[in-house]
Amino acid sequence: MKKYLLILILIPKTILIFSQENKPFPFNEFSVSINRTNLKDDNTENKIGFGIGTYHTFLSEKKINLKIGIEYNRTSQLKKYVYESHFANSSDVYYYINSISIPFTTKINFGNKAKLLIETGLFTDLNIGAKRKGTMHSYLPYLKYTESKFEENTQISAINYGFSVGIGINVPLFKYRLTIKPEYKYGVHELYDYGTSIFNKYYRIILGIQI
Repeated sequence: MKKYLLILILIPKTILIFSQENKPFPFNEFSVSINRTNLKDDNTENKIGFGIGTYHTFLSEKKINLKIGIEYNRTSQLKKYVYESHFANSSDVYYYINSISIPFTTKINFGNKAKLLIETGLFTDLNIGAKRKGTMHSYLPYLKYTESKFEENTQISAINYGFSVGIGINVPLFKYRLTIKPEYKYGVHELYDYGTSIFNKYYRIILGIQI
């Protein structure tokens, strides 16, 4: 855990060094993506989300590139059962997590015009909001059982972090370059733990345009 935190602390310093050496600091790649969570347990169903991003690639003329960016990602998952209190639980609860992500990756390119690429690195997420909706079941003493629908904001950890790995292709498209890349983002930080654990890990397919 300390190793992850040290790397994440060093990332902003690395970004500053590159930005000073490569003025101005334009974004030269833009993307849209579709994601699906990958949370394997009996209490969770994986759901679909989406994202957008913008990036800058350093050493773009080289075989090995460094890339920094900023993304917005929205993921969703369904919890079949959630513990609420000694006298209540909820069921079929959808969680929607909105994050601002800062990825820092290394990309290796193979080929000339049409390129095969392998990209891997680290990311930090700032979770800017999370909502949930489902059905609440209450069993208060001496009162009858009640059931009601709810939709509300929910508290999760403000920070997530982890690593990503993707394999894709990059091809010419008029005067631009088009990237299609399947990727896996593995969040290692537990976002919520009160009777029910919530993590954010997901596959996604990225469609990017490089200018």
